[in-house]
Amino acid sequence: MFQHFIVYLFAVSPLVSLTGAEAECPLQLNPQRVVVRYGGSVEVNCNTSVLHKGMGWEANEGIVPKIINQNLITWRVSELIDWDIKPFCYINTNDSKQCLIELPVTVYKTPDSVSISTVNHRGPMKEGQQYELQCDVHDVAPVQYLTVKWYKGQTLLHQTTFSDTDKTPVNKTVTLLIRPDRADDGAQYRCEAELDLGAEGPQPSPKYSSEPLNVEVYCAEAECPLQLNPQRVVVRYAGSVEVNCKTSVLHRGMGWEASEGAVPMTKNQNLITWRVINLTEWDIFPICYINLKKGAQCKVELPVTVYQTPDSVSISTVNHRGPMIEGQQYELQCDVHDVAPVQNLTVKWYKGQTLLHQTTFSDTDKTPENKTVTLLIRPDRADDGAQYWCEAELDLGAEGPQPSPKYSSEPLNVEVYCAEAECPLQLNPQRVVVRYGGSVEVNCKTSVLHRGMGWEASEGAVPKIINQNLITWKVINLTEWDIFPICYINLNKGAQCKVELPVTVYKTPDSVSISTVNHRGPMIEGQQYELQCDVHDVAPVQYLTVKWYKGQTLLNQTTFSDTDKTPVNKTVTLLIRPDRADDGAQYWCEAELDLGAEGPQPSPKYSSEPLNVEVYYKPQHSSSTETIIKDDKVMLDCSVKANPAPDYTWSSDHLNLNISSSVIESSALSPGKYTCTATNSLGRDSKVFILKSTGAEAECPLQLNPQRVVVRYGGSVEVNCKTSVLHKGMGWEASEGAVPKIINQNLITWRVSELTEWDMFPFCYINPNEGAQCEVKLPVTIYKTPDSVSISTVNHRGPMIEGQQYELQCDVHDVAPVQYLTVKWYKGQTLLHQTTFSDTDKTPVNKTVTLLIRPDRADDGAQYWCEAELDLGAEGPQPSPKYSSEPLNVEVYYKPQHSSSTETIIKDDKVMLDCSVKANPAPDYTWSSDHLNLNISSSVIESSALSPGKYTCTATNSLGRDSKVFILKSTGAEAECPLQLNPQRVVVRYGGSVEVNCKTSVLHRGMGWEASEGAVPMTKNQNLITWRVINLTEWDIFPICYINLNKGAQCKVELPVTVYKTPDSVSISTVNHRGPMIEGQQYELQCDVHDVAPVQYLTVKWYKGQTLLNQTTFSDTDKTPVNKTVTLLIRPDRDDDGAQYRCEAELDLGAEGPQPSPKYSSEPLNVEVYYKPQHSSSTETIIKDDKVMLDCSVKANPAPDYTWSSDHLNLNISSSVIESSALSPGKYTCTATNSLGRDSKVFILKSTGAEAECPLQLNPQRVVVRYGGSVEVNCKTSVLHKGMGWEASEGAVPKIINQNLITWRVSELTEWDIFPFCYINLNKGAQCEVKLPVTVYKTPDSVSISTVNHTKPMIEGQQYELQCDVHDVAPVEYLTVKWYKNQTLINETTFSDTDKTPVNKTVTLLIRPNGNDNRAQYRCEAELDLGAEGPQPSPKYSSKSLNVEVYYKPRHSSSTETIIKDVKGVLNCTVKANPAPDYTWSSDHLNLNISSSVIKSSALSPGKYTCTASNILGRDSKVFILKSTGIRPTFWTVLTVFQLSVALISVI
Repeated sequence: MFQHFIVYLFAVSPLVSLTGAEAECPLQLNPQRVVVRYGGSVEVNCNTSVLHKGMGWEANEGIVPKIINQNLITWRVSELIDWDIKPFCYINTNDSKQCLIELPVTVYKTPDSVSISTVNHRGPMKEGQQYELQCDVHDVAPVQYLTVKWYKGQTLLHQTTFSDTDKTPVNKTVTLLIRPDRADDGAQYRCEAELDLGAEGPQPSPKYSSEPLNVEVYCAEAECPLQLNPQRVVVRYAGSVEVNCKTSVLHRGMGWEASEGAVPMTKNQNLITWRVINLTEWDIFPICYINLKKGAQCKVELPVTVYQTPDSVSISTVNHRGPMIEGQQYELQCDVHDVAPVQNLTVKWYKGQTLLHQTTFSDTDKTPENKTVTLLIRPDRADDGAQYWCEAELDLGAEGPQPSPKYSSEPLNVEVYCAEAECPLQLNPQRVVVRYGGSVEVNCKTSVLHRGMGWEASEGAVPKIINQNLITWKVINLTEWDIFPICYINLNKGAQCKVELPVTVYKTPDSVSISTVNHRGPMIEGQQYELQCDVHDVAPVQYLTVKWYKGQTLLNQTTFSDTDKTPVNKTVTLLIRPDRADDGAQYWCEAELDLGAEGPQPSPKYSSEPLNVEVYYKPQHSSSTETIIKDDKVMLDCSVKANPAPDYTWSSDHLNLNISSSVIESSALSPGKYTCTATNSLGRDSKVFILKSTGAEAECPLQLNPQRVVVRYGGSVEVNCKTSVLHKGMGWEASEGAVPKIINQNLITWRVSELTEWDMFPFCYINPNEGAQCEVKLPVTIYKTPDSVSISTVNHRGPMIEGQQYELQCDVHDVAPVQYLTVKWYKGQTLLHQTTFSDTDKTPVNKTVTLLIRPDRADDGAQYWCEAELDLGAEGPQPSPKYSSEPLNVEVYYKPQHSSSTETIIKDDKVMLDCSVKANPAPDYTWSSDHLNLNISSSVIESSALSPGKYTCTATNSLGRDSKVFILKSTGAEAECPLQLNPQRVVVRYGGSVEVNCKTSVLHRGMGWEASEGAVPMTKNQNLITWRVINLTEWDIFPICYINLNKGAQCKVELPVTVYKTPDSVSISTVNHRGPMIEGQQYELQCDVHDVAPVQYLTVKWYKGQTLLNQTTFSDTDKTPVNKTVTLLIRPDRDDDGAQYRCEAELDLGAEGPQPSPKYSSEPLNVEVYYKPQHSSSTETIIKDDKVMLDCSVKANPAPDYTWSSDHLNLNISSSVIESSALSPGKYTCTATNSLGRDSKVFILKSTGAEAECPLQLNPQRVVVRYGGSVEVNCKTSVLHKGMGWEASEGAVPKIINQNLITWRVSELTEWDIFPFCYINLNKGAQCEVKLPVTVYKTPDSVSISTVNHTKPMIEGQQYELQCDVHDVAPVEYLTVKWYKNQTLINETTFSDTDKTPVNKTVTLLIRPNGNDNRAQYRCEAELDLGAEGPQPSPKYSSKSLNVEVYYKPRHSSSTETIIKDVKGVLNCTVKANPAPDYTWSSDHLNLNISSSVIKSSALSPGKYTCTASNILGRDSKVFILKSTGIRPTFWTVLTVFQLSVALISVI
């Protein structure tokens, strides 16, 4: 024994050198190297020619003990199954030295299969394109001797070798890129796996080829006997086109395939024409094909380019008006509207006739686009008077129009002011930065003689002065944001020059705040969150920088390119993905106004309060294993950081107690493995402690190879267990593949060819010569990849609304074991979130994971998908198996939102008022102004056709509206109205007070206010007048400030006034429902907002707890108070039990309104949800113990009743918990039931002694059979017995003694209630049995829908009963009847009946239809969900659709509408109703009876017109207020006319 131990040390010690061993060691091996097929036999001789004291072989298999009296010994193994074996022969020479020689052994396995395929391609290949071939070689070893060769026919194309050092079998995938040509049509590609194992290996080397891959190649056009004339066409959109396709060969038919102008197959012609008169498809691919006599078909595609020349080409300057300054940089912009295709477009820049620059585009869009191109210029004095212009050229090639179409902008005339040195004026300072409301003064001086100098400015102007050389522009209280003071001088030579003073008026923010977006509470490690920084009322924003900090570390900063000079609110967001190191971190944001050297120093900075972040993260040990030497002072310390704090559990063969501490003393434990698992709500992490004794004898001398196995369900597995000590027997205990005790071997193999038991615990044991028996357990993981992975939206179809929350669902079907599953969510290629599972189920389960999203406009067109990954560790398949869903394409609806709310435009022939804005659905446009008399629906207006003034454009779609104000100014100052209102817009509470100043800086003949309340009569000797109302009670008021200029003209400015009223009450209720809600059913909540105005500023928001669910805005133009009702559809689940819903009405009246916006909430609505029982797992294995319970407790509402069933129970038990110590080993089924359904859980109770369990396995363990169908189930055992059989009313199998597997088989099962069981008579005399659960089912004969006691149309708001009849179905406890309205699930019903024979079921549904339900289709569906063993998918049978007609009365969307009298305007009273309504009109201005729903406004006098729509159910009226385009004459207008009349009479 000692000598073997010494030899063993030589074999394993890294200190023994074998260099040059053969020459020094008197041993010869024959052969010197062996190559053996896995499972094959091998023998090698070791001989010597010297005297010795013993020689032998050391090896895991085939050991030869030391022999003294022989000179030749043989190492022999009849079945070699150790992949990594290292035998060596040793000799103890007479001089007391030992030496050894190692035998190189290569164990090989030829591949199970070699296959070839194409990657991401099916069908014929196209000549000249690149394709990827893939060769898969399965289960080959050792891979370093493998060569994969690629052949085309018999020609070697390429070969690949491998440097991996794995000795066990692996799978290898090799790819080859090919680019086939016409010669490859019909070629055969194949790949070959060759194992070249050297001279000692099999000869010739084993070669395994794939099946050939036959390649079909579509050749280029020249090979196809078709000629196109022309070969390419270029067509103007909506133009005509025709192309001939002809052939000169015989054929069986030819034709054109095209989305427009297709020509069906024609047999008797050799020329056919593709012709389209009006081509309106941008992306068209016509193909001419021919069926040749030889049976093949070929085709030629016609390249078609559809083009559209631009609607307009315009040039403008960016953020600049007026003359340019020599040497400064300016940006020119060229806008090309509605051109296609853009890849053929070139935009060229010219100065005069000189080409400056040109731009092309790589976009592949074929539909028309708008393109904007910019050019930076730095003009000098030579450019004064130069003309810049841009040109759009569409170069469509030789087939396009000749010459290429070119469209030019109007020229942009540039006026260049020379540098200041040319104009003899100096400003001091040259630039000023002033706080809003602050004072400012700037000197302007000259050193030359002049004829006058002065300051032009809207505030602080200095009139022309002749006898001074220094004048000062001074303002005490500067309140104009956009001011351009200019100092000018009239030189003696007659010229005038001027210098503009740059003025920046600033305002620091009122507040800076930080918050999280759509989230409260702790964050989860690795998930993404959005932080929001709100900066309120700051100007000018282009000097603002918002900085983000974590602690004192700068994370990010944002600047702004907006050109607004007035105060704005800015919101900036930051995406973070916190980890455990961020727990307790403080985030904050800072707003800095860097106004340059002339601004305040240091730059003003305003910080938010810090946001304290708590991060939840799962436990994660620094190492997965730790070896501990047993000692009084040494602990097994499993402590790990996690948030929430983790719970600890310990498991080991040496532990009988439940330990919840994170630390255990090693001195109290036996040597062995101890697994500690730390768990919190986010996940779990395990660490294995290997506890060793200070004495080697205490350890179990067994080694497993491999130490852990991962096996696909139904796959094969083998594990070696070996020892190096003498023993009295060793073996494997296992429910499959057990190896009985063997005495004379040191290596035994546990082997299963088809592993089909999910929960298996093999262990290898040994009875050593010294000491007790010990064992080592083999961890086995059996896995199954998912059958399918799918993505869907929960309770939603169609486009999503920006800002609303939606739930995506990922369904992973039939996967195991779920604790190794990770479900990942992606948007495009970006990982959004991932979910892991802590379930301990080992059998396949279905998993559903959801993700909440709140899409915005940037997500329109985004693709979401989910992926299921099984990460089974290093022993599992590499890479980890991943299965992805199909992508879910998301369309997002979002309201219009302009980038700026105002824009100043200088009137010009080339300049447009462009209100275009992106929105989905596409918006409608309306324009309003005192200067417009026509309704304009275009998004663009030419400025040259308009008078100077304000023009408001409103873009509207179904989601909301957004307005932009264009301030149109004339190039001449006299055309502008010299009035300034302060403030420029007012928001007033109804009954509140208001005052607004109107001032001017010019001389005048009188100014005043026109208003229905608070009018101010014309005043001549003042430059500031105030409109003031103490108690404003007029909802629709239009105050106007006017001025009579000295030149005789009058101009005016209208004050926008919004009068508002907060709601009297906000209340929430359920619609047509009382009492608890049922999980999964749909309910409607209603929010009523009473007496609020104006409704277009109202937003109604829905909350569950603190989470925003949805919000609604309104497009009504009513200015008076109205009542609004908003509804929300919900489908509550069990998590919503006890939730509180509420609604909130917010009036957002803009920057001029109250801050923050008024918000009024309803009382909370407490929701109680009824839901059926649902256990977290369907099975649980319990080891029988005094302290262990079978706990079936489950949450449900109403509380469930419990029933237990088992072959070992004779009593009715209604408790949810049973003590395991009082029960016999076996299966116990607990069923929890309430009024909504039932759920069962199976407890498998095992004894601590193996003998108490019944050694039978059923496969499958449960069967579901169609009535009259066939069924077979195997029953097997791995123990010796005195007989086994099947007892059953059909298919019984009598007792059989000499078999270990028997089958219960019925070819036509016609018994509804059958209970087969398999039994075994054990050698020890006892009998045990296992029952087989059998479900016999029958799908329904018919499913029909009808109305109960009703046949005519339904009346809106009344209740009706629908009936669904399901005939002859079984078993009814698996039946669900679902109700649908169109495609929306409305309700579902399950059954608790225990009948197993077919029954008829009638289910009813109460509905209360409204007008929207007219023509709706109701149907019912019967689904039999028979579980995982039943047919997949579950059988579903639907009724025919029931078409519903609903009668409802007329109801207008608004009760009033104001119309401006116009030639094109109409009073449109049309409204939906059923039956169709009749119309009547009434007014003081009408003498005729009108029955039409529409009247032209031009035919009517201003006033009120009431239209009433009536049908048999009721009536509804709408009032139209018709106004004239002219305003009423003022008192002063009348007085002026009177005075002129008197003067005229006097003259006469």
